[in-house]
Amino acid sequence: MSMNPVSGQRDIDERRLVDGVVSHLRGDPATDARSSFEPGIEKRSTNSAQRMAQALRGTFRKARSLLIEETERGSLFVASALLFASGAFLYFAMRAPLEHWQLIAIGTPALAIAFVRRGRMSGAIFLLLFAMLAGAATAAMHVAFRNHQTLGSPVATVLTGRILNSERLGDGRRRLVLSVVETTRPELRYAPDKVRVTIRGGSSEAQAGEVVRLRARLLPPSGPVRPGGYDFSFNAWFDGLGAIGFALGKMERVKIAPSPDMAEQVKARVNRLRETIDRRIAMVLNGPSAAIASALIAGYGAAIGDDEREALRVSGLAHVLSISGLHMALAAGTVIGAIRLALALFPTMAARYSIRKWAAAGGLLAAGGYLVLSGAAIATQRSFIMLAIMLAALLCDRTAITMRNLALAMVLVVLIAPHEVIGPSFQMSFAATAALIAAYRSHSLWQRRRHLARESRAGAGLLNLPVRFGAGILATTLIAGAATTIFALWHFQRVAPLAPLGNLLAAPVISILVMPMAVLSLLLMPFGLEAPFLKLMGEGIEAMLWIARFVSEISPPDRAGLVAGQGVMLLTIALALFAVLQTALRWTALPFAIIGLGLLGTGERPAGFILDNGRAVALAGAEGTMISNRARLSNFVGDQWMAALGAERLIGPQKVVEPSGAPMIARSDERFFCSERLCLYDPPDSLPIIWLKYAEDRASWCGRAAIIVIGDTTQPKAGRCSTRSPTLTIDRMDLAKHGSAALWRKEGGGWSVSYSFKDMSMPWHDARRWSRPARGLPDWTPRKRDTSGDKDKP
Repeated sequence: MSMNPVSGQRDIDERRLVDGVVSHLRGDPATDARSSFEPGIEKRSTNSAQRMAQALRGTFRKARSLLIEETERGSLFVASALLFASGAFLYFAMRAPLEHWQLIAIGTPALAIAFVRRGRMSGAIFLLLFAMLAGAATAAMHVAFRNHQTLGSPVATVLTGRILNSERLGDGRRRLVLSVVETTRPELRYAPDKVRVTIRGGSSEAQAGEVVRLRARLLPPSGPVRPGGYDFSFNAWFDGLGAIGFALGKMERVKIAPSPDMAEQVKARVNRLRETIDRRIAMVLNGPSAAIASALIAGYGAAIGDDEREALRVSGLAHVLSISGLHMALAAGTVIGAIRLALALFPTMAARYSIRKWAAAGGLLAAGGYLVLSGAAIATQRSFIMLAIMLAALLCDRTAITMRNLALAMVLVVLIAPHEVIGPSFQMSFAATAALIAAYRSHSLWQRRRHLARESRAGAGLLNLPVRFGAGILATTLIAGAATTIFALWHFQRVAPLAPLGNLLAAPVISILVMPMAVLSLLLMPFGLEAPFLKLMGEGIEAMLWIARFVSEISPPDRAGLVAGQGVMLLTIALALFAVLQTALRWTALPFAIIGLGLLGTGERPAGFILDNGRAVALAGAEGTMISNRARLSNFVGDQWMAALGAERLIGPQKVVEPSGAPMIARSDERFFCSERLCLYDPPDSLPIIWLKYAEDRASWCGRAAIIVIGDTTQPKAGRCSTRSPTLTIDRMDLAKHGSAALWRKEGGGWSVSYSFKDMSMPWHDARRWSRPARGLPDWTPRKRDTSGDKDKP
């Protein structure tokens, strides 16, 4: 094999393919001719069974030859990387995953068989099996080797900690990440190692690396608000966060010796630099422009308002807020273009040396600096790895954007952070990139087969440049949007119908104005010359927000509700087959895609949800409404529940004085009716749904209600309803142990319940077993200090 200097791809000897594969498929011509004339041998089969057998043998031989060709083109490596990531995904998705030593014990024989049978089909199959087991073992080892404390129950304590990061919020507050030094009043026996605290005012002068003391209300990281929803405790555990909370008073500085951890000192210095950049941006810009500029430059996006986030999400521009591949590519591309333009002014140097490689090296250094200054979040690390591999390929005279490079980036990301594979960011990022590479590869092959490359280059004049630029943006948006919509539906139950329009209008602003000005302002900030460029960046951000608001106003409803998991799985398999395979075998993705699309909308939606604290219940109502016993839900809970139920409007409860009158009133209006001790919803096709504040009121409703939700655990011995009763009882102890619940209607009538997790075996859920509700205890309240004798003291 030889290397084509233009395309950078491996050339395949066509004669070997013809002699080896084609002749194997068609058979020996001499044998075929001899069999035609020799007596007793008929060329054609005499019956349909023989003809079918011959067709099957021919299909098998053709498939085998195509698989061999796929192996020669490097598809086996790409498939191995995909299964490596799939193994990590299956480890986290399984209810009871295997230990890492068990996975290694199973994977070692698979690797041995793959080595012995190398070069054969069976060897490739065992290699793929080993890749999947290795991915699961990698995830298991990351879980096994992490060890940090997580808070079990809410508590108020005096906290002393070293500031690791300080982020400005939009309403004058700041969010601090503290490394806990000590806790007092009370002293926590199992204090978390790292906490995140929100504080009002007084913290603007405190910087990363300093030690502060404050009284704070700490809470355990919350679990998912519905089964299958986003689990904050999972991500918090991998980030090392053991608790979150808010300050109850003022913060004071404490003089303590610097941290002996060199890595922590370096992080503190970098975060102080990021805070300085954030303040410099706020001196020039204000409002949403300042918040978004800080998110794009320093990685601080907490100050962005809800209205701006919603407009960007509905218009398909939410990806702009997270520093990802787009931002890395634009930042590095700006530096690469500037270096090449500067070096091109010296013709002798440009002719003698490869300034293209010099520019690529400069772009790689710029991307690395951008990674550090933006906070090095996991999503940013993933984007940097992908860009670094592609720029390294350019330095080695190889094609930058290939599926092999993407597969290598996937392996490195899974090795660094295997828990990312179950998140939407990882899935949508790699899905979009793989779809774009596969589409570009297919388009290039189509052009080469029809000899259109020369004509398209000849006709690409200056006048066609805007048209080609717009067509490229539109095609990129459609391809990437189609690939990511699968996972957006699964994770968020929402889509952006007008995302192509939003990206088509905003992409020029982001590519030409926003990101280049961000790079220039950052480079000139040490000299105090950043203001003009930040103002230009702010104008670009305002234009982007105007586009987002315009598109969101004309966008149709975007809530899709829960979709069928089988359909998502089949569509994911279809995308993987089309991206990995390069021969005619890639069209095997078509039946998976068709069946997956057919199944997507067949998933059963739950009838309602119960929050894990036992205080909030919501049920799907008529005409896109959601009925709840709470007048207001938190933004996150309400958005998650309404998106899953496909609802657009929340109907709160109506207050009544006498609980006994609630059933009669409930028949005339579809909503909860609440008194001081209970809330009641009486659907027309079921027994009432009851929420009780106290467990002692349960007995009077057994047999009279379809579901009883109990919001306290003070009387765990009050007893459940009889097993012969149609009443389904759910108390706060169940919710504390198994997380938020979903309610389902049975086909023959009645109700069933499913919880977020079966048990507390995973370490990010282990602390729940020590919570007071899980142990049948009431919420902790501080004792009031007895001051009756103080007046007698001198």
